Amino acid sequence: MGISCLDIFPGRGVMRDSDFKARGKVRKRILSVIFLLPAWFSPHSKLRVIFHRLRGVKIGKNVEFRYFCIIGNVHPYLITIEDEAVVTAGSVLLEHDNAHYYAHGGEVNFGPVVVKKRSFVGIHSVIMPNVTIGERAIVATNSVVADDVPPDTVVGGIPARVMKSLDQGNEIIKY
Repeated sequence: MGISCLDIFPGRGVMRDSDFKARGKVRKRILSVIFLLPAWFSPHSKLRVIFHRLRGVKIGKNVEFRYFCIIGNVHPYLITIEDEAVVTAGSVLLEHDNAHYYAHGGEVNFGPVVVKKRSFVGIHSVIMPNVTIGERAIVATNSVVADDVPPDTVVGGIPARVMKSLDQGNEIIKY
């Protein structure tokens, strides 16, 4: 990324890049937290979009967020949600995963998440770092997506797998 932890935290001694990835920039993190509760609980989807934008999430036109979506809590600027996408209640879009960092002192899984145009992320789904959800793709409820999702497909499960390919028609999907 070209950003050194010592540039952001001068005088703090030696910090690994994974420390920065795990914690983020302090000022941006404070702003993100200030707008987090309104982004989770605002009574209307358009207000939730405004608060997530203020946090740094890149959001297109006519995007819908349902209640309590966790969207990039440390590095929200790495999340992109394109036009007319829907992210339903309780979904989580992670731009970082600290599991190896805290458990073994390893590296942070860190990277962008992109939800393409007219995609749908089902209730309580988790999208991991470095994942792109293709245009018009559907992520089924309670799925964990760790790999890219092709356009016009339905994925589901833990881990998410392709369940069905879709044409651009409007058929009702049974899965």
